[in-house]
Amino acid sequence: MVPDLSIIIVNTNNKKILGECLASIYQNTLKVSFEIIVTDNGSIDGSQEMIKSDYPQVRLIENKENAGFIRASNQGLRTAKGRYRMLLNDDTITKDSAFDKMIDFMDQNPSIGALGPKLLNVDGTIQRQGGLFGKKFYLSQRPVPVDFVIGACLMVRKEVIDKVGLMDEKLFFYNDDLDWCMSIRKAGWKVYFYPDAEIVHYGGLSSKRVFNRRLFVEGFRGGIYFCKKHYGRAAWIIYRFLLAIGIMTAIPLLILSFPFKREKILDRLLAYFDVLSIAVFCYNM
Repeated sequence: MVPDLSIIIVNTNNKKILGECLASIYQNTLKVSFEIIVTDNGSIDGSQEMIKSDYPQVRLIENKENAGFIRASNQGLRTAKGRYRMLLNDDTITKDSAFDKMIDFMDQNPSIGALGPKLLNVDGTIQRQGGLFGKKFYLSQRPVPVDFVIGACLMVRKEVIDKVGLMDEKLFFYNDDLDWCMSIRKAGWKVYFYPDAEIVHYGGLSSKRVFNRRLFVEGFRGGIYFCKKHYGRAAWIIYRFLLAIGIMTAIPLLILSFPFKREKILDRLLAYFDVLSIAVFCYNM
């Protein structure tokens, strides 16, 4: 029997919150049938053992190393069987039949290809979503069309994926949701924000809140790639020029603070030079 929903979760050393995430899905998804696929990126904190012992019904894909969020998500998507496919962060808690509500809304609106719920902070406040568009849509009390929704919880129709394909693996971590939603809209489907469904998103636990040189650089590299892919060569050149100007302005200010915060600044300074080399020379593109 084909399940209504396939939930794909990527985990890296987040055993405790992953356990809470899984428990909340089973407690709050009561009407629709679903399967959960966890792609584990080489965790060493006992995450894999916890899944096998506490949630044997979960399909576990075990990577020996960190394959990155997008490659790991695609691994799960390739094995999914549901009518709908959902990307769900491991640092989320499902509330009040959120997935039941989302599938009901999608079933009633066949022109919608992708759907995102309202994301809440732990204290219950509304989390900023879709950063390009200000507060207008994510403070809305009714469903609204948007350019993209945050990949912390993103539901997509199977037939949409059949047409537009999986997420672009030329991206590593950031810009994946923006890129995928853009491709979905170009293919003729709508992307909607659905506030009746609510998900608590701890935010930042998966990627940590300390500075990470690789993720910092990947964010900008992905932005350059996204710009060229969707807006063409002219916009790509302008974006690279503006980015280079911004980085060259920031580097002297960072150097001035170096004697006072040497350990913290050095890694960030190297990351700035990495981004500058990508913007100017398209290195590692």
